[in-house]
Amino acid sequence: MSLPNVFFITGTATGFGRELVLQLNALKQKVIATDRTIDGIKDYEQLEHVSIMKLDLNSDEEEIAGIVRDAIKIHGHVTHLINNAAYSVTGCVEEVPLSIAQREFNVNYWGTIKVTNSFLPHFRGRTSGEKFILTVSSIVGINVWPYFSYYAASKYAIEASFEALKMETQHLGIKVLMVEPGYFRTSFLKEGSNVQPPGNPIADYEPIRGSMGKELKEQNGAQIGDPKAGCERIIELLMHTGLAKQISNGEIPTRVALGSDSYEGIIKKGQDLIDNANKWKQFSVSTDYKN
Repeated sequence: MSLPNVFFITGTATGFGRELVLQLNALKQKVIATDRTIDGIKDYEQLEHVSIMKLDLNSDEEEIAGIVRDAIKIHGHVTHLINNAAYSVTGCVEEVPLSIAQREFNVNYWGTIKVTNSFLPHFRGRTSGEKFILTVSSIVGINVWPYFSYYAASKYAIEASFEALKMETQHLGIKVLMVEPGYFRTSFLKEGSNVQPPGNPIADYEPIRGSMGKELKEQNGAQIGDPKAGCERIIELLMHTGLAKQISNGEIPTRVALGSDSYEGIIKKGQDLIDNANKWKQFSVSTDYKN
């Protein structure tokens, strides 16, 4: 007998996380919503199908493992892990203090790894029910922007590790998928949240800082992506329904772009890689042994 779905989601106070909780609850799906403080998700206590837990991705490995064990006890199992929590610091590489960059990496990369590793024994040990890991990456995990280098680096690292994880766990029936949103109309670009000027600005980088600051202000509130539609598509991927079912034929892709800007950015990056490889082909292959 297949187990009913239980969705464990990180970073649910705002943005995609909040929208996923509300949509899954409306579908009468069991949800365990987490965030680094309870205050931002306390209103979920009024939702019939949602449990709430505090989970700070900065916590150490044992603490996170303990929280995951407690989460599994709520319904006896978890079928879907949604790694959504992340944040960004802005600034050119030289401008961002390494302590701040490391803190971001500790949340976006190592925090996500700690949560995932804590669930893997539970997924490996089950023989029924879904075993699905979906991680919200970003277009910058494929196509880097200036001024977001450390955020992009954390997402690049996620892309590499979870692509390998998919290969490592496929034979165990564990499904691994990354989604890569472009600009969506959430609070992510709101000044004072993710978008903060670097504490130690360097005059030589003012053209970059000014250009990116202008773009972010113009995009904030005018992003092309609809979070409601984006989360509907994510849920289709998780539950094998709708447009995702029509396209996939039952297969789980490694990654899926969300938004026309993400799609176009990935196409451009792919073509740039192909063009560069072809331009330098003679140089590259010249290092092989001559048999």
